[in-house]
Amino acid sequence: MKHILNQLIQLQELNFALSEQKASNPEARLTSLEEVIAKLFEKLPEDIATRFQRMHERVPLMVVPITRNNCSGCGLAVPHSLVNEVRRSEQIHVCPHCGRFLYYPEGQPRRPEKAPGARNKLPVGIGRFSDTALMLPKLAANNREDAVKELAALIATQGFIEDGANLAELAMRRESMISTAVESGLAFPHVRNVDGGSLTFALGLKESGLKFGAPDGELTKIVFFIVIPTAASAFYLRLLAGLVGTFRTAKARNALLKSGTPEKMWQTLTSLTNETIP
Repeated sequence: MKHILNQLIQLQELNFALSEQKASNPEARLTSLEEVIAKLFEKLPEDIATRFQRMHERVPLMVVPITRNNCSGCGLAVPHSLVNEVRRSEQIHVCPHCGRFLYYPEGQPRRPEKAPGARNKLPVGIGRFSDTALMLPKLAANNREDAVKELAALIATQGFIEDGANLAELAMRRESMISTAVESGLAFPHVRNVDGGSLTFALGLKESGLKFGAPDGELTKIVFFIVIPTAASAFYLRLLAGLVGTFRTAKARNALLKSGTPEKMWQTLTSLTNETIP
């Protein structure tokens, strides 16, 4: 049954990818991605496909990890015997409280028990999701994988995640489904279902650009690496739409690219997103 569970996780991620594409470019034609989703859905057993579809109509997250013996979808405790059954992956199991499909998060990234000090404040706007320490004005990377590793390492070094290498690996696994690069030289690599904490991103700049798999072949110059806890999966789309809306103009992108220090980057980002991410 593990292969069916993997199909469910992949199907959910592709549905999120479809939503991401719509959020970043509402006018884009997404026929090919919709066809991939439809074909993967057809491979599911009928009873599981029916449950998945019903859940999809009600909630954005249909397949969730068990976190500290709780369903990370509804937050309620899962019986210990069921946790063991889910971990064995011999059958498909659902949460007895909310009905979501459950999986055991082997190798999922985690946050430290104590978040960085900045998270103890009450920030507003873009400050809810990042800070100066997560700004990287000059990416050393010359390709997508190295850029992802560099930003994942920064997130880990600053104490927002425990295992940067694992974070980068999962982000690249997500990139292999469909690139998170969009128009205007922007990319949004991310990892979903991180245990604990709040939605957080690191930002890296590469003024000369790098190949990130943008649909039009354009080089990517601005990379937001986003860490998404389970509970923030739906809100992530609002953040994505706000960031894409902010940097649709060349003037905004150039202002950010010209900031040579983390402090200047943060100041510029805060100013530019003042209205788009209140």
